[in-house]
Amino acid sequence: MGASFVRLTETAEADLAEIWSYLATEATESAADEFISGLEARLELLAAFPLSGSARFQLAEGLRVMIYGMYAVYYLSRDKGILLIRVLHGARDIEAIADQGGFAV
Repeated sequence: MGASFVRLTETAEADLAEIWSYLATEATESAADEFISGLEARLELLAAFPLSGSARFQLAEGLRVMIYGMYAVYYLSRDKGILLIRVLHGARDIEAIADQGGFAV
């Protein structure tokens, strides 16, 4: 198997920065770092097996999701990897976010 990649949209980068900041404030910076490190490891595995996430095609064409803790990781499968679209808390209203174009690339 060849190398796989994980690419992030600007929106996904902003989601991760917001999550890190929240965890650092509500818990500790160490907990925030551990969350990001753990997520990065899961993303590397997901990039190697991009079709393993559940399809969410009703939200956006080709969209898939993987659950990581209390967060839903939305991505698109790409040749030899994934494009990370959003990382959202599971309590968020995903349908409303989709209706507002929240999964646009």
